[in-house]
Amino acid sequence: MSFELMILLIFILGLGILYSQKYQRILADRVEQVRIMESAFEHTALGMAIISPDFRFIKVNQAYADIVGYTRTELLRMVPKDFIYPEDHEKDTPYTQEVFAGNIHSFTSLKRYIHKNGNILWIRATFSAVRNKSGNIKYFIAQIQDMTIAKKAEDELRKSRDDAEVLARTDYLTNTLNRRAFIERLKEELERTRRTQKGFAMILVDVDYFKKVNDQYGHLAGDYVLQQFAECLGNIVRAYDFIGRYGGEEFIICLPDTGIEQATMVAERMRESVEALEVDYLDSLIKVTGSFGVAAYDSHSSDTLDELIERADSAMYMAKHHKNTVYQWVS
Repeated sequence: MSFELMILLIFILGLGILYSQKYQRILADRVEQVRIMESAFEHTALGMAIISPDFRFIKVNQAYADIVGYTRTELLRMVPKDFIYPEDHEKDTPYTQEVFAGNIHSFTSLKRYIHKNGNILWIRATFSAVRNKSGNIKYFIAQIQDMTIAKKAEDELRKSRDDAEVLARTDYLTNTLNRRAFIERLKEELERTRRTQKGFAMILVDVDYFKKVNDQYGHLAGDYVLQQFAECLGNIVRAYDFIGRYGGEEFIICLPDTGIEQATMVAERMRESVEALEVDYLDSLIKVTGSFGVAAYDSHSSDTLDELIERADSAMYMAKHHKNTVYQWVS
């Protein structure tokens, strides 16, 4: 063998050894990357699963199993819809369609799952598509997080805010709108009336001889009478009418889409209902009546709400001269 050929063979052998070592390092790096990914998959606090394009579980971690209550073996025989709350089955359909179409890569949604023990869980789920070189979906990576406690706290906070808003708008004693809330609602009704070209009517009512009730039976009795009086009025009105406590023993009622004659008939029914009312308080039957003033707003009118209320008040003032009667404002 010539010296030159020997040198060439030694060079080729050395090059092979060099590339072999490089390949081994690359292979070792890949193995380490897989080990790290496997460890991350298994030990993350998030529930993770690999799901086939036809939505069957390929692999799940222990956190996923712990969240839904099923074993990993059980999950591999299931599909996600098996424990998604029935009414939420189609919640993700538009998004999965977008993923299959290639318009989006992933999406996150909040929906209900049914734990194996039957409890309802609120789950934040993220689905991400993994595609091959051809762009077809190989599998989905799903991540889930139990948001039940957070969702409950959020709902309770929202309810507290809603309750606070209701309380801010409601008369504490009679559960009708307070004066401020009634005027705000009345302004909305005025705007609606101008759009629809339909009028509305208003009734202002005062409890007759209310001071005598307080003097004879006490203020707690008077409060109870006001509660029963307001309930009596509420039993007459329609669902979309609204009642407010205007002040003291005065109440104000708005009747949308109602003319003066119809409103007067409503006020008369209220008067009769109040007249028949017997308030049972500490074994005493307290009888009360009311004086009603009625006014109406024409959609073509340029009158203000203050002017309308003043008209109803003037009619009520006339009624109070006679007590237990209904007067309508006449221009």
